[in-house]
Amino acid sequence: MKLHKFNKRALVKYYGGKIPVDIPEYQYNDKYLKGVWVSNVANIDTPKTLDKDEYQAYLVKMIENIASYNINLIIFQVRPLSDAYYKSKLNPWSRFITGTEGKDPGFDVLEFVINEAKKYNIEVHAWLNPYRVSQRSLSDLNQTKEEYLNTLDDLNYAKRHPEDTILDGQGKIILRPGSKQVIEFIKATVLEIVENYDVTGVHIDDYFYPYAKVPEELEAPDYERDTKSSPMSFDDWRRHNVDTMIKAIHDGLKELEKKTNKKVLFGISPFGIYRSHKSINPEGWEKGSLHAPHVCQCYSDLYSDVYKWMEEKWIDYVVPQIYFPFERKDVNYHDLTKWWAERSQETNTMLLIGQGLYQMGSNDVWQNPLEIDYQLRFNQQFKNINGTIFFTYRDLVPGQNKIKDAAIYLLKARWNKK
Repeated sequence: MKLHKFNKRALVKYYGGKIPVDIPEYQYNDKYLKGVWVSNVANIDTPKTLDKDEYQAYLVKMIENIASYNINLIIFQVRPLSDAYYKSKLNPWSRFITGTEGKDPGFDVLEFVINEAKKYNIEVHAWLNPYRVSQRSLSDLNQTKEEYLNTLDDLNYAKRHPEDTILDGQGKIILRPGSKQVIEFIKATVLEIVENYDVTGVHIDDYFYPYAKVPEELEAPDYERDTKSSPMSFDDWRRHNVDTMIKAIHDGLKELEKKTNKKVLFGISPFGIYRSHKSINPEGWEKGSLHAPHVCQCYSDLYSDVYKWMEEKWIDYVVPQIYFPFERKDVNYHDLTKWWAERSQETNTMLLIGQGLYQMGSNDVWQNPLEIDYQLRFNQQFKNINGTIFFTYRDLVPGQNKIKDAAIYLLKARWNKK
């Protein structure tokens, strides 16, 4: 069917305004990956300070609920803030489990999640944030960087190596992307997880260089050191830092696979827009309106050249966060999804779509209860779209708003109909 605007007769069209968007009938696909992110930072999806039995009971109920949707993949956040949701020799237990960083919760959370998920034939991918150290700005905390680092557990890399920390534009602490030691540590963290846990994938989301840009002067010494013999622009140097980390993880996983025959997928979930304005960047995406304000871009704002990683085969799958509806004027679901499907086919990269279930009912362009269903049906037109990941688990729990409830009831019916 042709997609009409919600409660209107006008058709939704692709960029340029000539070709209408088609929405086919829903077809159940056994091979389709149906996933959800479980976000632990700030306890978005999981609690803290519960005792062991209560915490485990929560996880059991959570996975039961996930399984009720016939979901077959959980992307579980194991490193929210330079910490761990698993037994680690490199990173301290997360404060988001017990309320105190470094405090043993009395059981291995990641192992427990993996074992419970296996009961329902659900795979688990370990989701890491590579750089983030503090969630709040130092001004909000009324602390200096040194004071904050001193509050961390002694095992925390940032506390052990304060020289490898810098502040972003909001005064939050991150690990220095240009540090070779940081890159090696992140690689070692990934390999520790893969060597010790039965995860089928390793996953990094959109937080590379932070959205609040790091002031250039804080990285100037590193930039000058690294570009003496090989000149490059400051932006290219920042992208090179992230490239180096991604390749290091890729190489480490391949080396481990040769030694152990354990194959683990490496995936990235970037912000949905790689580069905008095709007239300026031939490999980029033309956003729907030439008069739209500047939009955030992976390439220039987060210094993550995900298209290069796809071309170079450094990653196995990509999950662009297309958290936009069909009817947003400047950035829309259909143009973005089509662009990623084309790049995925071109580079032979496994493609899943990150979809913004959390947005349902949140503003005037997310009022259609069928928005998510239409997005799933739209995806079927592209044979190389292998699945869907929803952000985030708590949005699969009914009772938040009528529009979202309608969406998840239909989702459950779709994914349980064979």
